[in-house]
Amino acid sequence: MISLETSQLLVSLEPANGGKITSLFHRPSRREWLEGCAGLQSGPSGTKISFDDGDMCGWDEMMPTIAPCFYPGTTIELADHGALWSQAWTVVHATSASITTVARDSVLGYRMERSLRVDDAKLSIEYRVTNESEADRYLLWAAHPLFAHHQGTRIDLEQFELCDPYKDGPARQWPRLGATLDDFEHGWSQKVFARATSEHPMVSLTDSDGARLTMRWRSSDAPYLGIWLDNCSLSRHPVIALEPTNGHDDALDEALATPGAKGPWQVGARSSRDWRLEIELSETNGERPVRPVSNEDD
Repeated sequence: MISLETSQLLVSLEPANGGKITSLFHRPSRREWLEGCAGLQSGPSGTKISFDDGDMCGWDEMMPTIAPCFYPGTTIELADHGALWSQAWTVVHATSASITTVARDSVLGYRMERSLRVDDAKLSIEYRVTNESEADRYLLWAAHPLFAHHQGTRIDLEQFELCDPYKDGPARQWPRLGATLDDFEHGWSQKVFARATSEHPMVSLTDSDGARLTMRWRSSDAPYLGIWLDNCSLSRHPVIALEPTNGHDDALDEALATPGAKGPWQVGARSSRDWRLEIELSETNGERPVRPVSNEDD
């Protein structure tokens, strides 16, 4: 395990286990935001195991798909939740406040590089995917953090519109005051997608005691947010997955075929693509966090 620390934040990860981030701990509020990994396996499980039969904790990276499918136009089978979560990542640089790790998909021939950096109560994550093959590649990416739900934790969307929800869950519309898993019966779960309506959308989780987590990114990198609400349907404890993603479906082939939707990236042969996320932890008096100005980081 490797840890990054500031006076306000502790971030831990397991490079040997899919690069999984196992802890996102805010010291002032004593809040651990990620679902705990007490039963973490000693190493990657291999691509044959279903993700739901794995650790079901922490933060993984999904690419080139979430749902298993065939790579479009081929008989290449893409593994459940992608190729990266079930293999060891290599550490290429590390300090007390930053770390860069790398993983490769030998089937499609791309390389994922992820850099984590902590500063006060912020975690910045920078990504680069490089297509090392001689053919263009379609790649669906989604961050996959499983956040631990506390009684009263509320999900607030800023600059999003909710897409059609899946039909297998109870939620039919987004509550005006924010959604909460408390409204789900034990054993219920649901996945919905939201579409960003500005270049700088954000989503936040706020506990009843004021502890807050806020995620920000560019919609030109990831125009959608997948939201997985699980009250012990698949997870051991109630969890909320907030998944910035470039596809309006969990399966790469279906996301590419969705009419009118912005599809997964097409990364050219021998070319790269960069993107980033920012996560900020805080305590609040109940007010909503402030969105960055539109030209931030331009």
